[in-house]
Amino acid sequence: MPNRPQAAADAGPRLWFSPPDAGDRPRRALTRERVVAEALTVISTDGAGTLSMRALATRLGVVPAALYRHVRSKEQLRDLVVDGVLAEIDCQPGPALAWAEQVKVLAHRLRAALEDHPGIAGLLKTRDPLGPHSLALAEAFLTPLQAAGLTDPETALVFSLIYDYTLGFALTDRTTVNEQRVQDTATRHQLHSFFRSLPADRFPALTALGEHIWTDNRDQRFTASLDTLLGGIQTARRRSARQPRR
Repeated sequence: MPNRPQAAADAGPRLWFSPPDAGDRPRRALTRERVVAEALTVISTDGAGTLSMRALATRLGVVPAALYRHVRSKEQLRDLVVDGVLAEIDCQPGPALAWAEQVKVLAHRLRAALEDHPGIAGLLKTRDPLGPHSLALAEAFLTPLQAAGLTDPETALVFSLIYDYTLGFALTDRTTVNEQRVQDTATRHQLHSFFRSLPADRFPALTALGEHIWTDNRDQRFTASLDTLLGGIQTARRRSARQPRR
């Protein structure tokens, strides 16, 4: 019996020097996790204001209607992105630490997560996220503050102060022009020379202090401000405890 020729479908792909894309190549399944991850990339790269469902669908290679099988709206998508970033924060600061140290640990972790994902701090300032991980973070902050012996209104106020301060600090992220200017050694030295060259009779303070203000001390600034805030709270609490009750 003569040999039958090999099916063209089997030999065809090997006949091409530059094979065409296979029509049956499997496509990545669209999932909520993939949608949220791509939205986070958009926000971190170009800012929250650039996020649109149509543009996001184009990036994912789907029609916009496909996104709505996984998220109800752009607002829900933003909440999912924020909660996903907050999920990265370890909300267990260590029960053996004093209450103020626990708060500091959490604030540093929140700042780190926000600075790792540019654009999220700005998004948090415009909304009141109530997802599971944002609730867990709020609970983690409030628990040591309650242990400080503050009244309920004082506890809520202190929580807002620390949270707002951390968000505000993260908004001035490392990518801003001023931060990049002081992080670059050569540019920083040029700045210091400029301040020393100013007329001392007109700018005595800047001439003396400019090189100490425009310096690469971002971590030190955050820690010092946080210490000052918590130190003031502790001082006020001790003063209140010494006052006789009426």
